[in-house]
Amino acid sequence: MSTDPRRVPSTPAVPGRLLTLTVGPPAAGGTFVARHEGRVVFVRGTAPGETVTARLLDDPEKQADARFWRAETIDVLEAGVDRVPTVWEEASVDGVGGAEWAHIALPAQRRIASEVMQELLRRAGVGSYPIEDVQVEPAPHDIDGLGSRTRVRFAVDGDGGVGMRGWRSHDVRDAGENPLAAAAIRDLRLGEWTAPEATEAVDVVAPSAGPASVVLIGRELDPASVQIPEAWGEADVAVRTGRGLVPLRGDGIVHERVGERLFSVSATGFWQGHRRAAELLTEVVGSTLAAPYGGSAWDLYGGVGLFAATAAEQVGPDGSVITVEGNRRASQLAGENLEDLPQVSTATADVVDWVRARRGGVDAVVLDPPRSGAGVELMGLLAHAVRQRIVYVSCEPSTLARDLAAIEKSGWRIVDLRAFDLFPHTHHVESVTVLERV
Repeated sequence: MSTDPRRVPSTPAVPGRLLTLTVGPPAAGGTFVARHEGRVVFVRGTAPGETVTARLLDDPEKQADARFWRAETIDVLEAGVDRVPTVWEEASVDGVGGAEWAHIALPAQRRIASEVMQELLRRAGVGSYPIEDVQVEPAPHDIDGLGSRTRVRFAVDGDGGVGMRGWRSHDVRDAGENPLAAAAIRDLRLGEWTAPEATEAVDVVAPSAGPASVVLIGRELDPASVQIPEAWGEADVAVRTGRGLVPLRGDGIVHERVGERLFSVSATGFWQGHRRAAELLTEVVGSTLAAPYGGSAWDLYGGVGLFAATAAEQVGPDGSVITVEGNRRASQLAGENLEDLPQVSTATADVVDWVRARRGGVDAVVLDPPRSGAGVELMGLLAHAVRQRIVYVSCEPSTLARDLAAIEKSGWRIVDLRAFDLFPHTHHVESVTVLERV
């Protein structure tokens, strides 16, 4: 059998076909790399050094000429040193997505995530920072990674059963106890409840201040059809249809406390999903932004104002902070959350358009873009507009690597890069990068 990596095997990628594979290094996305007859196979549910039986998952018509296949482990023939009993059985074979590393020891998860992040930075050509120093750190006091998720989206099947979608699948599967979710979410026992007709998904939030929140989502869902079960206790409840959010109990707002400040967040809006994330990231941004007293700062992709509050403390009452957010509701809440800080103003706008239209510069910028990243154009604009320092908060190492390589070419360098395990038992990583002019 040839192992020439240039050879494309003639064997078809029939879904369900079993392969015996020896697994190598990690790949971006939570899988691991193996080879079959020269073809790369990305395998879920395994770990480096293992020999496994894996089942192909892809459509043969789509995969006939593909450079790689995807497969899921169904049996471990030779276990690796990093394997432990899974913390979430329902996330194993034919199970739910969202916990692809539940069978790997936490220290090994962080080592593997560090290797992936280092390789992405290396391939992008990032050169101003020692890449080997990038090591994923645990969140403070996070011993086992369980009970840490404060925001969970559940899927609903055609019969009203509530579960979660499988890996790379639209099928709704039993989520069991969902041990990664916060206790307030598990206590709702959604798996025992039948959702009303036309419910497509259920968003659940366990905020740091106040009761849990449940939002039923469905474009054609009738709010009058919702009967709140006793198991939900005092949880706020709302329905989001094609016409907007309809609160049934509560006002559709949850509250998050960070230090002495309380933030109002839409029940369906963005907030960090780990119970310690907002506090940790605020501390790191606050210790690195270094916005000058009496100076100016921008908070881009600012959400409800988390980092703008920190920047406002640094520039003081005579300084200026502008927080820019594309979501109108989040921007409105940012104004309300920070109304005691007159040095802060809000702008509801596309971030790239807003920065492109600015005249004059700014002392410091913090940005927290979505997974798609800031983008090369925005990094170029910031390279010219920012006088002192940029702090880039990222939830996606691949787009971060692209953006850092771009701004290095414009005369900036990385002075610090810290990565955090704020999504335990998954491949996702949060990071904070500090940039200065060369």
